[in-house]
Amino acid sequence: MAENFDLNIWRLHPQSSKIVPAEKTLNGTANESGVKFCKPFSNANSAGWWIYPAVDVDIMYTDTGFEYKLLESYPPTERTILQSLVRPEDNINLDEFCPATPEGRSKFTWGAVEPNVVQMWTGCIFETPPGWVLHIKSPNNIPPRGFWVMEGILETDWMRYDIWTNLIFETKNEWIHIRKNEWPPIAQIMPIRREGIEGDWKINTNELINRDTENANEVFDYWIQYNQEKFGKGGKQNMLPDGSKTKDSTTYFREKKRILKNQMEPNEEEKSKIRGCPFGHQPTEPSKPKIKNRFYKPKNND
Repeated sequence: MAENFDLNIWRLHPQSSKIVPAEKTLNGTANESGVKFCKPFSNANSAGWWIYPAVDVDIMYTDTGFEYKLLESYPPTERTILQSLVRPEDNINLDEFCPATPEGRSKFTWGAVEPNVVQMWTGCIFETPPGWVLHIKSPNNIPPRGFWVMEGILETDWMRYDIWTNLIFETKNEWIHIRKNEWPPIAQIMPIRREGIEGDWKINTNELINRDTENANEVFDYWIQYNQEKFGKGGKQNMLPDGSKTKDSTTYFREKKRILKNQMEPNEEEKSKIRGCPFGHQPTEPSKPKIKNRFYKPKNND
C-alpha cells in the first residue's frame, strides 16, 4: 500500500497564515544555474511548505523592547467559531485559553520568550501521517531580513495543537515590514521521519578514506568514478570564465534516475549487482588498485 503523504491543516481563524508549497525557484529569486543543475540546492528550496504571516505588521526591535504597527484588523473571530463548536459534554472552560476579549486567543507576544523574540500565531493546527513530524525553520536559501526563526520539531502526528512561529530579532532600531501577500515568507515547515530525531543514530565509521575493507573500497570506487564522469568527460558547464575547465552537471540527475528508478530508496537490483555500491560498475577487491569503470563502453572487437 502506498504511504500517505498528506498534510492536513485545520484553521482556527479565517485570517490564519497562508501555507503554500515551497518551490525550487524561490519565487524567481534563486540562481538559475543552481536551480537547473544543483539538485541539493533545489531540493532544499522546494522542501515542504512556506508560512506567511496572518496579517501585515511592522516591527522594530530596540534597546527597550519592541515597537510595532498592526496594519489591519485581527479580530477574535476564533472565539465565535470555537464557542459554536463547544458542547456541554466537552466540560471545558473556553475562557481559560480563548477568552471573550478584544484580543481573544493570544496572537502575538513581544519579548515574552526571550527579550528579542516575537511570537506570531499561525492560527493553524497541522496534522501529519503517523511517524511524520514537521521541522519549522527559517526559509531555506532566503537571506534573513533582520530576524530568523527559532527552529523546532513539531510532533504533528499526535499533537493536535495550533502553532506559533518564534521570530528572533537581531537588527535593532530598524523597521521590519512583514506582509501576508508579499515575498518572502517568514518560515518553512518540512516533513521528516520521527526516526531522524528519535532513532538510535550513531557514527559507525569515522576514518581516513582507504581501500582496506569491502565497504571502504566500494565507497572510494564510487567516488572516483563519479568524479571522473562529472569532471573528466568534457561537460558543458564552465568552471572557469575562459572555458578551459568544464563539468557535467547532469551526472547527479542521471545517477539518481538509474539508482532510485523513481522510488524513495535505492533500487535493490542495482545495489545487488555491485555488493552495496550504488554505481553500476564491478568493484575491485580491497587494496587492489585496478578499477573497472562502469562508464566504460566496450568496443565492437572487445
